[in-house]
Amino acid sequence: MKKRVAELALSGAEKMYGAGVRAIHWGFRRGILKKHRLPVKVVSVGNLTWGGTGKTPLVIHLAQALQSQGHRVAVLTRGYGQDESKLMTERLAPIPVLVGPDRVATGAQAVREHGADLLLLDDGYQQWRLQKDFEILTADAEAPFGNGRLIPRGTLREPPAAAARADLIVFKGKASAQTQAQMKRINPGAPIFLMTYEPHQMRCWPDGKVVPLKNLKGRKVCTMAGIGDPKQFEQTVTSLEADIRIRHRARDHHPYTAGELIRLVSRCHRHGIRTVVTTEKDAVRIPKIFRETAGRKLEETEFWVIEIKPRFEPDESELLHRIHTVLAR
Repeated sequence: MKKRVAELALSGAEKMYGAGVRAIHWGFRRGILKKHRLPVKVVSVGNLTWGGTGKTPLVIHLAQALQSQGHRVAVLTRGYGQDESKLMTERLAPIPVLVGPDRVATGAQAVREHGADLLLLDDGYQQWRLQKDFEILTADAEAPFGNGRLIPRGTLREPPAAAARADLIVFKGKASAQTQAQMKRINPGAPIFLMTYEPHQMRCWPDGKVVPLKNLKGRKVCTMAGIGDPKQFEQTVTSLEADIRIRHRARDHHPYTAGELIRLVSRCHRHGIRTVVTTEKDAVRIPKIFRETAGRKLEETEFWVIEIKPRFEPDESELLHRIHTVLAR
């Protein structure tokens, strides 16, 4: 009975959420809700589902690539996950990363204070107030539309038909021909790219010293991943021939505590493990107090952070060419 009541409640909430999304679209179509145009080009990277589609590494990569080609790039992010905004700020410096819910305001600030001529909108697919010039939709190759249900019954922010707005689609992972065909039925005009990750380098936490990736070979390690897809990270560690003995997983954006990490290190020691391997997103969430309170246990344990870079199929030059075609208009 309770399960039935909960299902009815979720179904009702899903319908209300869907009605709200439709009302917003209707308001913009009728001009009741206003879109704002800034005096520079705006490229958006976003998705239809909550988390796990590779937006952050894609935004970082595109920002660096476009900046290297002569654009004055600024990244606009809402900052839902503080780890992501902190990571982008650290990785992209001196490219400005502006955090705030009002992208029109932060966009104007980027132009005014930083001289930006190109705005890269992180998690921007549902940002309708700011006029965008190019929409990149990211999707998980294994479940591009989640379970097919809207929030809160599922993970969809919008119905699958909203994928038709995209100018370009990037699948995180090796999307099957069937999955690509499914997306093509919704949006036949958007080119599809497949994005996988490869390890770029590895650093010690907290001093940032570079450690050769080959040092993982044959080493007993504990993986620590509080991200949307911890399995993919673990596969990366395995591909480097590390011997994973403990897999510590947490929900996306999980705020680690010093006590939690001390317990993890103690568990590692009991299993003869002296190396914890983690992601960049996780590393920025390790509290400073952990370093101060862990004492000797931390001295006997190394935390290694793997930095990744995306690889595209077709080649990323084609992806950048698509963006430049729009920027040149």
